[in-house]
Amino acid sequence: MLRTLVRRAAEAPRPFNFASNPYKAKKIWPPNFDNMSQKHQFRLERRYKRRAKLAWARPRWTKGVKLAQNGIIIFVLVYGVLFMDWGREDTPFKGVSDASEQMEGKS
Repeated sequence: MLRTLVRRAAEAPRPFNFASNPYKAKKIWPPNFDNMSQKHQFRLERRYKRRAKLAWARPRWTKGVKLAQNGIIIFVLVYGVLFMDWGREDTPFKGVSDASEQMEGKS
């Protein structure tokens, strides 16, 4: 095994040659849209869009961003309703704020 690694490392790197590639593509890409029907073009475009969307999907990142956004919104609403000093006596949340202060005093 070690001899094989040494032999391969000693070989000069050859430039890639499309003609001698053992893994040839089954279909030519991009296809020639001039020779296709409208229906076939639409199918290819739809398939490409679906695959591109799947390739760029980041479900964990999206879920994390949504959780962070909702957490911030809930925090701001709760803080504004219960703890923020509005500087006025007659706020729309006066009853809720007073109830939360009374519950804190009982604990």
